[in-house]
Amino acid sequence: MVKKQNLLKTSSKVIFKVLNYIMELTPIGVISLMAYAVAEYGPGIFSALGLYIVTAYVACIIAFIIVMLIPVWLYTGLTPIAFLKGIYKVWLVSLATTSSAVTLPTTIRVTSNDFKVSDSITNFVVPLGTTINMAGGAISFSLLAVFVSDFYDISLGVGQIIYLIFIATLINMAAPGIPGGGIVLGASFLSLLGLPIELMGPIAAIYRILDMAYTTMNITGDSAAAVLIGESEKRR
Repeated sequence: MVKKQNLLKTSSKVIFKVLNYIMELTPIGVISLMAYAVAEYGPGIFSALGLYIVTAYVACIIAFIIVMLIPVWLYTGLTPIAFLKGIYKVWLVSLATTSSAVTLPTTIRVTSNDFKVSDSITNFVVPLGTTINMAGGAISFSLLAVFVSDFYDISLGVGQIIYLIFIATLINMAAPGIPGGGIVLGASFLSLLGLPIELMGPIAAIYRILDMAYTTMNITGDSAAAVLIGESEKRR
């Protein structure tokens, strides 16, 4: 038993050491990706990526207001100001970590203490939502397909759009709640749609900025869902 524990500890140290080396080399990789993108697509790639970032944040804000803020207000009576006063604590963690898993304890605490949702509902809905309720992920994959198809002047037909929604839903449910998890899944998503994956290189360079918005949407959706379900249970 002791030997097994020592083996696990040693393996853990080796893995973290390798991860540290990878993190140290990440800036070089990002610079290389951007250099390749500029050489391949020209300086115009910067304006395209900038527009992509702005579009992502605008889409997240609109979705937050329409899908989360207004329904919570109308159904539960929790005003937008009151909701924002509570959820901003979760946002601070999600923006810093870009990880739904790391933000989970804060999301549970705020949902239970600030929004007065019962522990039984909070402890069930929020962790489950962290796994399958990826509102930000849905926006992420949809925008990725539109961005790549527009960049290469590829028209998406009705059949492709329906297939896009189906595939995005499945991949979104498998998305890990870790920083940068959407990069690998994004490449797989584009491949399944038959779209070029070359742009994933420059996108990876700016993905941290995008992931801040997507992760924040994910955890906000989890908390909003718990609030709505909590109110629904009270009315029974």
